[in-house]
Amino acid sequence: MDCDINRVPTIGLMSRIMHMSMDKVRILFEQYDLKPGQAGILFMLDHKGQMSQREMAALMNVTPPSITTAIQKMEKMGFIKRRLDDKDQRIMRLSLTEKGRECVKYTKEVAMKMDEILFRDMSQEEIMLFRRLLLQVEENLKVAGGSPT
Repeated sequence: MDCDINRVPTIGLMSRIMHMSMDKVRILFEQYDLKPGQAGILFMLDHKGQMSQREMAALMNVTPPSITTAIQKMEKMGFIKRRLDDKDQRIMRLSLTEKGRECVKYTKEVAMKMDEILFRDMSQEEIMLFRRLLLQVEENLKVAGGSPT
């Protein structure tokens, strides 16, 4: 059964695109046995340096318990290390290992490859406009909060 793509609601189109892009990213990350969310953790640690699990969760817009499993797996894989905070022993600080830094280089290559795929045949102006619109959509969702209406 064919579906007229012009009649698909925007949220449905966004969902289709996200699923397709995440499938492609998963394939590209298989070399490191890395999941897209884990790559996000690596990116954050590379960009921000050491941080607590709570800070990481806030930056990634998830609850701290929801990234616990990913962090534990990444620690076992040797990508990150956890240590107690010097000032507050209740807080665990996350940081990249050397293996994690190497993996960040690869994840950046994957990100560049995905940009090539996503933006093929688009001008620089179109890409900039698309990114600006995505940021506006993100802001609109933040302002709307958790309520579905």
